[in-house]
Amino acid sequence: MTQMTRRTAMGLAGAAVATAGARAQAQWPARDLRLVCPFPPGGTTDVVARLVAAAMRGPLGRTVVVENQPGAGSTLAAGRFAREADDHALFLSQIASHAIGPALYRNLPYDPEADFRAVTLVVTVPNVLVANPRKVPDGDIRAFLREARAKPGERNFASAGNGTSTHLTGELIGQLAGARITHVPYRGAGPAMTAVISGEVDTLIDNLPTALPQIRGGTVRALAVTARTRVPDLPDVPALSELGAEFGMEGFEAEAWFGLHTHKSASDAVVARMAAAAQAALADPAVRQQLAERGTTPRGGPPADYAALVTAERARWLRVVRDGNVQAD
Repeated sequence: MTQMTRRTAMGLAGAAVATAGARAQAQWPARDLRLVCPFPPGGTTDVVARLVAAAMRGPLGRTVVVENQPGAGSTLAAGRFAREADDHALFLSQIASHAIGPALYRNLPYDPEADFRAVTLVVTVPNVLVANPRKVPDGDIRAFLREARAKPGERNFASAGNGTSTHLTGELIGQLAGARITHVPYRGAGPAMTAVISGEVDTLIDNLPTALPQIRGGTVRALAVTARTRVPDLPDVPALSELGAEFGMEGFEAEAWFGLHTHKSASDAVVARMAAAAQAALADPAVRQQLAERGTTPRGGPPADYAALVTAERARWLRVVRDGNVQAD
């Protein structure tokens, strides 16, 4: 019998490894998955996570269990996730964990790109600038910004806290418009909304889903939305992009976004399976309707698109932090 050459033996060994790897990938998922939601139960973010997790069960053939791990604006959970090499886990990434947090904090225990693999963008959520009707009686965003430019520091806006996406959105608006609008941080969107209703502050930047009940109830007045175009829930309220060159707002868009990442250790095949399951979930008309009813816009798209969005958003908000000398608490 002809003696087997070293090259042949190595080729057979490689084929065996490849076959074993393919078999392992075919068996994935081998168990139920986890979806880490870095916010408490009950809020819009938690609802989004649970809707998507439930809808991914069919395509994956496994349950996706939502784990709530709130704290430190999502950075605690992100750091913990980055340390766990688990290819059966997903992380509900968002503007806080993967763009604003890295811009504000120098010593985060994770790298939002190197320690994660993008799966897909799930939803975007526009912000809305609302005002106390007595403080801005005409409800005119142009007049408000012109006055803010003419009287630096006299007008103010509230946010859900220092370093939040609503805070930095306000900073960006002021930078582009050439207006110094004083930031007043509160410990959450609820106290900030109470402050603007009472007249303690002039305006508030808030996520659209949480602000809608007060807008519809007439306790606050919507001045503008931060989506690129007007939103169906508020068809008569202008988008900031409509303000144009006078305020440096051409093409303006600043939305909160939520997506799925997995651990950097996940293989290409696993990421592809996760992405396909998420796409199937987001294509479900019932899921899309429930997401839209909560003021979010269902998205989707391939992993590469979401990875590119994260890279662009990191650079964008880092510029806002530097230009505005924004400091974290």
